[in-house]
Amino acid sequence: MASAIPSIIAVAGTLLGVTITYVFQTRAARQARQAAREERLWQERLAAYSAFAGALTDFRKSQNDRWHREQEDPQSQAFIAARDESYQKRADATSALFRLRLVAANGTLSELASAALKLTEEIALAADEPDRRDLGRKARRALLNFTEAAAAHVRETDSQ
Repeated sequence: MASAIPSIIAVAGTLLGVTITYVFQTRAARQARQAAREERLWQERLAAYSAFAGALTDFRKSQNDRWHREQEDPQSQAFIAARDESYQKRADATSALFRLRLVAANGTLSELASAALKLTEEIALAADEPDRRDLGRKARRALLNFTEAAAAHVRETDSQ
């Protein structure tokens, strides 16, 4: 019996060592998966925020072009083409907004993005050139507000 005690202690020690190793490996694997998930989400947010800003910039340009072509001749092929392009750019910006909403961490970014899109839509409705310039400035400022908030969020989540 006395010779069995060292064997039991050895087996117990081995089992304890295996159990402790398993617990630490499981914890390390979980932390690695979480870190990888957070990195993918960070990358997805960065891509979505950038895509929205780019799509909205293109939409704003198309809205200005549409307004100018309409002032020249609302029956012209140039206006019809500019109008059709603005519809496509609005669809692109709206799609980018939906993607942004899927990954945005807070409602503020979504609200700022929606406001920027709404202001950009209004450019084509301007009554005259000063009004168009004013609406364009407001839309550009709204996009800047969004990008500043998005940049702060990206930096904040990157440092965590």
